[in-house]
Amino acid sequence: MANERSFPVCCYCGACAAFIPDFKKYTKEEVVWDKGCGGTVSTGFCFSFCPRSFAVCCLCEEECPRMEYGVCDFSPCASSPEGRILGHYKEIISARATEEGIREVGQDGSLITAMLCEALRSGFIDAAVIATRTEDWKAEPFVATTPEEVLLGIGPKYTACPSVMGVWEAIDRGYENIAMVGTGCKIEAVRRLQALRDPALEMDRVKVLIGLFDTEAFWHRDLVMFLAERRIDIKEVERFYVTKGKFMVVTKDREFAIPTKELDPCVMDTCRICEDFSSQLADISAGSVGSPDGYTTLIIRTKAGEELVSITERAIEKRELSEEGIKKIERVAFNKKMRNYGMIMDQMGICFSCLTNPYSFTLQTIRKR
Repeated sequence: MANERSFPVCCYCGACAAFIPDFKKYTKEEVVWDKGCGGTVSTGFCFSFCPRSFAVCCLCEEECPRMEYGVCDFSPCASSPEGRILGHYKEIISARATEEGIREVGQDGSLITAMLCEALRSGFIDAAVIATRTEDWKAEPFVATTPEEVLLGIGPKYTACPSVMGVWEAIDRGYENIAMVGTGCKIEAVRRLQALRDPALEMDRVKVLIGLFDTEAFWHRDLVMFLAERRIDIKEVERFYVTKGKFMVVTKDREFAIPTKELDPCVMDTCRICEDFSSQLADISAGSVGSPDGYTTLIIRTKAGEELVSITERAIEKRELSEEGIKKIERVAFNKKMRNYGMIMDQMGICFSCLTNPYSFTLQTIRKR
């Protein structure tokens, strides 16, 4: 069993629930999404693709299975602070939706929404896995197959979504060219599944991965309780947003400003051992940091990412991102790596004692460094 000091490192990506046929056999004993398996199933199939388990360390990029899907930034040369703090990329730009109506209903220019809508119209993809929400703001994966359905996912959710379950649903429903939008841990789960090269998984149907900038996410249940203690019914919330160190909660009648530090107890523990702010294994990564108001920063990383931008060009307005903007993204990314480094090393020490490792490199990699 895992050491009692270990953090519940499950990132709620949904990969085990989606791709393990007998998942329900052990959910009654241990809710894997919620608490982590505690090492009880660590030698199983799920261990090979869980984004919080070990990976074979990459000492030679030419032999790395991830190279087929982009660049493995877990190698020492690629992930060094003086190298690619944002991971491998080809270009960084700023962009927004061309259509004003889409810009008005979203945020930061509604770039990803516009790109997905155009990608569906053009036939570049036939399904997009996005996050929608319930009336009490629980994030859920949704397979959108029309531009109208894509609009259902507009806006940030701030709680974790098991996006990989949506990928399995899209595959099961027979879609051939699938896009997924998700945070770095969800992207990594899909990359690990792809790297298995198992034809039975049919992961070749996933055509493009769109990663989101992310510092941390909240457990849904904890956020609900946190707001209830302040006499805020989450079902009455119309939107959330963050500005100047405040978590803003907007209802029909009022707006509440809560210092972000007060929400620390709601933060998922897995986010405390994550160093990937910019979704480094995605085909393209997107977020507001670095761009002016009304625009989204877009990091184009792979050939698939370039194709998506090219095919959706008429639906977006692009502009050059300043050197200052790029440096700002790098600062935020570097700060997350440094802030969480101590937690990562603590968790690695705990998990090596029970032959599990929630982080994507091994002792061999550390010793090489």
